[in-house]
Amino acid sequence: MRAFLALLLAAVAPGVFAQEIGALPPLITTPSIAVVVQEKCCDWQSQHISVPDSADRAALEKLRDRAYRNGIVLQLKLDNDRSLKFIDNTIVGESCEGYDGCRKHRLIGYWPSHRQYIVEVALWEGLEVYLASARDGRLLPVGSPPLLSPSGKYAIGVDNSIGYPNGGLELIDLRQATPIGIRLPGLPSCPGTGQEYGLRSNPVWLDDSRVGFQGESPFPNDDPNAKQILRIVDGKPEWEC
Repeated sequence: MRAFLALLLAAVAPGVFAQEIGALPPLITTPSIAVVVQEKCCDWQSQHISVPDSADRAALEKLRDRAYRNGIVLQLKLDNDRSLKFIDNTIVGESCEGYDGCRKHRLIGYWPSHRQYIVEVALWEGLEVYLASARDGRLLPVGSPPLLSPSGKYAIGVDNSIGYPNGGLELIDLRQATPIGIRLPGLPSCPGTGQEYGLRSNPVWLDDSRVGFQGESPFPNDDPNAKQILRIVDGKPEWEC
C-alpha cells in the first residue's frame, strides 16, 4: 500500500500540492486519503477495474461520465478538468475485519441539482459518509447516507449505532452552494414520555420541514410511544412536542 501511494503521489505534476490563499488544498486533510489532481474524468477511461466487493458497481455504471474506479482508487469528476481521488487503505479485495486503519470508499449516489457526490467509507467497525462537491472536491463528513427532504433544501443523516446513540444525528442545510452540517447534541424530551436513550431506526420526511423517526429504538426499554419529530425552522432544528 505504501509503495502504491508513493507512486501515485510521485505521478502528480509538480506544484499541484502548492497551497494558495483562498484555495482548497489539493491534499485534503481527512482520515481518508483524498487528493485533488489536474486530470480529466471520466469519459475517456475504459472499463472500470472493480474490486471483488465493489458495492458501487451500479453507481459507477450509472455515472460513467462522472466517476471511475481503478481498483482501490475512486475518481470523481470536478470542474475545470480536475478530479477528486479517494484511495482505499486496504489490500484489493480484502475485508476490513480486524484492520483498524481500513478505509474502503464506495460511491453510492450523486445529487445533480446540488452537485454533490455521496461517498460511503467502510471501516472495520461501522462506516462514515462524505458529501463531496463536484465543483472543487470540498468534503463534508456526515453521520450516515443522508436522506433528502422533498424540496431538496435539507437532508438528514443519522447514525443509529447502539454504541453512539444520536452521535451521528445531523441536519444538512443545502440551500447554499456549500452544504452546512448542523449537529444535534440532544434527544427529544417531551413532557409525559418515558425513557428515550436512542432514536428509532427509520427517519422519514413527513413534509419539507419535519422528520419523523419510525421503527424500533436500539434500546428495548425505550418508550415506543414517545414522539420523535424534528422540525426545521429557517435552517434551525428543534424537537417538536
